[in-house]
Amino acid sequence: MSRADLFRALGDATRLRMLALCCREELAVSELQEIVGMGQSTVSGHLAQLRTAGLVTARRDGAHTRYAAARPEGEEALVDLVATAPLPEGDALAMQRVLAERTSPTPEGLGSDYLPGRSWEALARTLLALLGPIRIADLGVGTGHLTSLLAAHARHVIAVDKDPAALARLPESIERRVGTLEDLPLKEREVDLVLLSQALHCVEDPIPTLRRCREALVGGGQIAVLDLAPHAHGWVRHRLGHKHLGFVDLGALLREAGFHDVTAEVVHVDRRTPAFTTVLAIGRK
Repeated sequence: MSRADLFRALGDATRLRMLALCCREELAVSELQEIVGMGQSTVSGHLAQLRTAGLVTARRDGAHTRYAAARPEGEEALVDLVATAPLPEGDALAMQRVLAERTSPTPEGLGSDYLPGRSWEALARTLLALLGPIRIADLGVGTGHLTSLLAAHARHVIAVDKDPAALARLPESIERRVGTLEDLPLKEREVDLVLLSQALHCVEDPIPTLRRCREALVGGGQIAVLDLAPHAHGWVRHRLGHKHLGFVDLGALLREAGFHDVTAEVVHVDRRTPAFTTVLAIGRK
C-alpha cells in the first residue's frame, strides 16, 4: 500500500480514534462500539479499512474477533505518534469502563447455560399471549403469581383456594372462590382450561378431583397438571402438607379420570438439592 493510501485511511477522524484505542488495548468490535458510540456495521467498516491499510491486525478469541494496532514496515513512527497522542476524555473514560467490565466477576450460582433475560415468567407471558381469550380455573393459587399472569391474558379466571387470605391478595379482576380440591366450587362446563400447578399432591385421592375437573370443562376443554415425579423427601408431608411423594404416572391418572389425548413429560429438573423433578400432564375432555 502506498503512503497516500495509508494517509487516506488515517484521514477519517473515527478511524484515527479507533486506531488510537487499538494502540492501547486489543479490543473487540462490541467494545469499540461502546467506546465510540457507533453501530456494528460502521465500526466493522472502519476496521476493515484500517486492516487493509495494515494498521490493525485481527485475532479470533472464542466468539469475538479482537483488533490490535499494527506497525507497517517503515511507518513505525507514524503509528507511535498516534499511540502517544492523548485520548479524548470521553474515549478514555469509556475505555476504562469497558476494560473494567471484562474483569467484573460473574455472579455466583449461575449455571454454564445461563442467558440474561431468560426466565420462566417471560416464557409464560409469551405462551399465555398465544392462548387467546379463554376461561381458566386455577386450583390452588399458592403465591398468586401464576394466577395473576393468567388473568392478564385470559377472558376470565376463577381462582380456587381454601385460604381466603391467599385469594384476597389476587387482583380484583380475578373471580375468587373459597373451596378445596376435594369439593371444587365449579359448575359443569364452566371453563375451557383447568390448571393444577403443584396442588394435586395435596389430595388424598386424586381421581375424584380430576373427574370433578373434567365435569367443569366444556367439550374439548383441557386440563393441565404440573406436579412432582416420585421422590423420597418425606419432610414435605409435615412441612408442606403433601399427601403424595410425587406421582409415578400422571398421564395414567388423567386417563383413569376420563380424559383422552393425554400427554405427560418431564418439564423441569431442579439442579440444586433436593432436586425435585416436575412433570406436566395434559388431557382433553
